Amino acid sequence: MRTSRFMRQRHLLALLALLALVAAACGSGTTASDAGDSGGDTGTEAADGSEAAAGGGDSSTLVVGATEVPGNIDPARVYALFASNVLFNTTNRLVEFQPGTGEIGPGLAEEWEISEDGTTYTFTLREGVTFHDGSEMTSEDVKWSLERALNINHPDGASFLIEGIESIETPDDTTVEITIAEENTTFLSRLNYTVASILPSDSDAYDAPDELMSEPAVEEADEFLQNEQIIGTGPYQLTSYTPGESMTLEAFVDYWGEAPAIDTVQIQFFEESAQMKNALDAGEIDFNYNEFTPAERNSLEATEGITVMSEEGGRIRYIVLDVTQDPYTDVQVRRAMSAAIDRQRIVDEVFEGAGNPLFSMIPSNFDAHKDYMSDIEAEVPEGTQIELWYPLNKYGDTEPDVAESISRSLSEAGFEVTTKSADWAAEYSGNLNNGTYAAYLLGWYPDYLDPDDYIEPFYSEDGFVGFYSNPEMEDLIDEEQSQEIGSEERAQTFDEIQQLAAEDMPYIPLYSEGQTAYFNDSVEGVENTLTPAQQLWFFVLSKSDG
Repeated sequence: MRTSRFMRQRHLLALLALLALVAAACGSGTTASDAGDSGGDTGTEAADGSEAAAGGGDSSTLVVGATEVPGNIDPARVYALFASNVLFNTTNRLVEFQPGTGEIGPGLAEEWEISEDGTTYTFTLREGVTFHDGSEMTSEDVKWSLERALNINHPDGASFLIEGIESIETPDDTTVEITIAEENTTFLSRLNYTVASILPSDSDAYDAPDELMSEPAVEEADEFLQNEQIIGTGPYQLTSYTPGESMTLEAFVDYWGEAPAIDTVQIQFFEESAQMKNALDAGEIDFNYNEFTPAERNSLEATEGITVMSEEGGRIRYIVLDVTQDPYTDVQVRRAMSAAIDRQRIVDEVFEGAGNPLFSMIPSNFDAHKDYMSDIEAEVPEGTQIELWYPLNKYGDTEPDVAESISRSLSEAGFEVTTKSADWAAEYSGNLNNGTYAAYLLGWYPDYLDPDDYIEPFYSEDGFVGFYSNPEMEDLIDEEQSQEIGSEERAQTFDEIQQLAAEDMPYIPLYSEGQTAYFNDSVEGVENTLTPAQQLWFFVLSKSDG
């Protein structure tokens, strides 16, 4: 990795700033677990028990609190919300959603052309773009980065989003020609997801296999990942990272676009949202995204100097059913489960009304949404036993309550229900599609802004989970991906897809949530990142002196 003297100086300054923040904090010596047991002030400790970094009046520094700790930070593997948001601020892709509009526009490509048959995309790259290591970005970096993600083929990653790529050609340093196997009107949107982030091809920081790894084991694919640093072309560069504790992002002085208004983003990880709320109350952090409980949200809404801002979005929760295992091989069991679950009860009792019951995997903020599930009636086969799994330390403190509400509905309908849990990082995330859990709770954040993102990853046999397979569904997915976006023809195809999904019921949609930001009054421009794209952009925010 090539590092200029100026960059080394910036790294040193960032480290000194972080040490100063730590030195300024005064700890009580109370651990996170001790504070929770006491029932009193939980303090403002981070995930490691240290005090949170100070936010407040410095307009050049934004202190962000988070409870979702990245499991990894390599684009070839990242498939979680917070890690994705870190990459959206530190890397770029050929095309990107435009802040404030949610429309696909230029990224590292200034312009592009699409062939008449819809299978060849010719991109013209920006000139003069440099990576955080000082090297120049060229077409070779684009080709290498996309092929790297495809060849690693990480089983827990998102390479399937771009697996339609058949070939990548680089006629010159500023031209990239990508040919896909068949027309797909969502291809540009897919290129905006983090799996298509462009990395330096000549850096020692990143490794790649020479050819496609066919169905690699997680451990085998992990050998090629970089989880200590990020070298991109984005408006911020990662200058300090202690996993589970903190991250520091510094504005990249050679960024090709408009410079961020905030020089430094300090990210502090917390074990519990209650600790993080106290830090926000005390002005020790400035911002959080989506991670407070309903009770904490209500409290923050009533707190002077704190703003809670929401925008309707496409975050959904659902149950995965392994249709290859009993009792879920029986479609009547699957349909009876969906009919029995009182979705409104979940929204009202667990989330105090903050959400919407969901009867399609496509949420209602899309025009393509159709409800073919709410009118389903099905008898519960006598003696049917359900073992429902749910994750801990992933979707907040409400997860046990969600599972309990579902269990209560199913029991009242005549099912025999047992609920079980596992820690997300330690166990749950590794058992999502290997048959260990036959029925389990998951959440979904959109990868790209199209109804297809709620269909293909689930209902295609080559999608995210892969238990379900139906040739009729495969044909319908192929149809909608070749039809014009926004056309009546495509809307009709989505209608047929949702009818078939309700008949087969391999997934049970539960509820949808909007995205919510919590921030103190010094933070400005939050409305520019709460867009339908559901990507958290620090570079559109500014901060006034407190």
